[in-house]
Amino acid sequence: MIVAIIGGAGRMGSWFARYFLEHGHEVIISDIRVDKAREVAKSLNVMLSENNIEAAKKADLIFISTPIDITPKVLTEILPGIRRQAVVAEISSIKSGVLPILKVVAEQGIRPLSLHPLFGLGAQKLSGEKIALIPVADPIAEKELAEKIFPEATIIPVDCDIHDKAMALTLSLTHFINIIFASVICEEDIGMLKSLGGTTFTLQFILSEAVMSEDPSLYASIQMNNKYATIYLNKLMKKAMDLKDIIENKDHETFIKFYTRTRILLSKDIDFAKAYEKMYNALNALKCKNN
Repeated sequence: MIVAIIGGAGRMGSWFARYFLEHGHEVIISDIRVDKAREVAKSLNVMLSENNIEAAKKADLIFISTPIDITPKVLTEILPGIRRQAVVAEISSIKSGVLPILKVVAEQGIRPLSLHPLFGLGAQKLSGEKIALIPVADPIAEKELAEKIFPEATIIPVDCDIHDKAMALTLSLTHFINIIFASVICEEDIGMLKSLGGTTFTLQFILSEAVMSEDPSLYASIQMNNKYATIYLNKLMKKAMDLKDIIENKDHETFIKFYTRTRILLSKDIDFAKAYEKMYNALNALKCKNN
């Protein structure tokens, strides 16, 4: 199979270029960052196309790994040259903006896949990893196709709105918390804090540093292209202000009520009782890795 990766010079694009190479496919990459694309093509020993349209014309699978806000434009650009029965897959983190053009793709006799890899670039292989599948035209056929292309991964079908709401909580909210945490900590004596910080601080600090090591443009897109993000961020800010007021007023009883209510609701999670143990296991694993 010939696979064209649009945005192949990016970190996720080059990750999938390696994946498809390792699985015996012929890979073509294209990217507006021509110099970077040339470097990636040379390092992976894959073909470099002069533009997205030419790459798409040659491929059995067109795999789009571009920023969230330009993915619909890329799809519109390459659509006229794509062969019928080819597969067009995109992996943007937010789906509401790209789904309408994917429906147009399906109407042209081209097989669409709207995917969201639920793993980071540190993954060495797909075995045990999850990929969300947002149905476009034929949920059953699209799931079968995704499983054929990525047999090692667990494919999780999910409705577009449910997916984007979940991403507002699992990406937008967590990134926001870690960015704000990092913006406060970075103005203090980090060395001193690391020497005095306990388990909770250590893990939170590692998470924040990991978030801050990523591409800020990607994280801006995740925040600004999800219509549900500000809904949950406003909810977070209100609860934060409520708790801050409780603390400022030294209202011990109300603090306990706030904490207890939250804990009761959270304890519905089947893994809640193991959380403290898991925290220490995670920290010990990190210590062993660094030794």
